[in-house]
Amino acid sequence: MSTYLAAHLAIALSIRLLSGYLTVIEIGLLRSFGSLAIAASMIWASGVGRASIFAHVRLRYDIGRSVLHLAGSLALIWSLLHLPLALVTTIEFTGPLFAAALVFLALRKRPSVIPAIGLGVLALGVALLLVRLNAVPGRDIAIALVAVATLTTTNLMLANLARQRSILSIVLLMHVIQFPLYVALWLAVPEQWSPPSQPYRLTFPAPEIIVLGGAVLALIVGGFVSQAALGNASRHGTPLQLCSADTLRVPLITLVAYLLLAELPPLDLLLPGLCVLCGVVIASLPQPARAKAVDNRL
Repeated sequence: MSTYLAAHLAIALSIRLLSGYLTVIEIGLLRSFGSLAIAASMIWASGVGRASIFAHVRLRYDIGRSVLHLAGSLALIWSLLHLPLALVTTIEFTGPLFAAALVFLALRKRPSVIPAIGLGVLALGVALLLVRLNAVPGRDIAIALVAVATLTTTNLMLANLARQRSILSIVLLMHVIQFPLYVALWLAVPEQWSPPSQPYRLTFPAPEIIVLGGAVLALIVGGFVSQAALGNASRHGTPLQLCSADTLRVPLITLVAYLLLAELPPLDLLLPGLCVLCGVVIASLPQPARAKAVDNRL
């Protein structure tokens, strides 16, 4: 899971740095192309079993997940480009709440006592954060919520696929489906839909070409690694644990944004933020084997 957190950290930072040069769709297109190239190269280099790697593909399920993931990724990139980082990270903390709701809708299973306490503390912390930020409901906040709900859904779908076949086949097929859709959007959607904003600057001097090259590399590698690491992690925990641990990337992104981009979150968010993290930790605690087996049927 630590690999996944590091990959997401690289993705968030690279999106911030590339926002002054590329549109939302162009960033998504670049990420998809990079992941497609890495996955295809790894499968080709493996030699034996290249044909059998797709033996258990559920094409309709993969297509549905890939389209949802594309929509969620574009919504997340939009949020990172158009909302204050503190607000985006607050909204992303709602992921475990969406996961619990999805588990209930799919299996009619409520969280056990300890995860339920964690979710309650988490919900309280998120509510306090939104109040402190004076968040006003609007289009951008709605897009951020759609991003969290959609990507939480695709993470749970990935966990289901990862128990049936190799991670490489899942990632490759996802980007085989997504890449032409990104190209079609790039050709059809006017650039005015989301023009590049003012570029973010690092807190220390660095040649622009190195900054952009590093951001592109981090976006490409991070995009592939995040999916591969999440798929592997999903084999060792319940959906709720997975989504709760996923939110630990939020304080890491906030810390790195402060160190590298001088984006300091308001100090009055510290106490509600600690409340959220407390809820996340409680919801991520190990569960009895019986509860884990039931959750993994999702």
